[in-house]
Amino acid sequence: MGIGRLQCHVIDVNDLAVAEAFWSEVTGLAVIPSVFPGRYSYLGQADPWRHEVILHLVRTEKGPEPNRSHVDIWVRDVDRAIGQVEAIGGRLKRSPTIYPRPGSYPGEEPLIDWAVAQDPFGNEFCLVRVLSQPERDAVAEAGRLGDGDDRRWRAIASSARPAT
Repeated sequence: MGIGRLQCHVIDVNDLAVAEAFWSEVTGLAVIPSVFPGRYSYLGQADPWRHEVILHLVRTEKGPEPNRSHVDIWVRDVDRAIGQVEAIGGRLKRSPTIYPRPGSYPGEEPLIDWAVAQDPFGNEFCLVRVLSQPERDAVAEAGRLGDGDDRRWRAIASSARPAT
């Protein structure tokens, strides 16, 4: 047993209304009543009241340094999710890639397709899709043949993706 239990993730933002709209759309969580209106917003479930994300209003802009903590958002399609994030005010920071890239960690097979995005305030988060076993096998085989870069490996994974 751990020392404690993870309660939620806190994200520093510069505009609560913009952050509520953005993070509610990204996570599918509702904005729920705040016990500190104007300073914090909460996303989660209203009844019974349970928050999963806290949006913390800060006055300082985010600097150039990367986050020391971030949220992973599990998606069905990374490219589609990037478009949806951009449509609501976010942006792509790091183009989609397969991880681990074939050959980068000997003996480890590719597991995920992912990209790094940013909210309207520059906070980073990952869009992640777990590869199916056929996708993993196809990308691993292409890597053994030395065939590929990120775009090619993602295309190979896509072509091996089971119908949903």
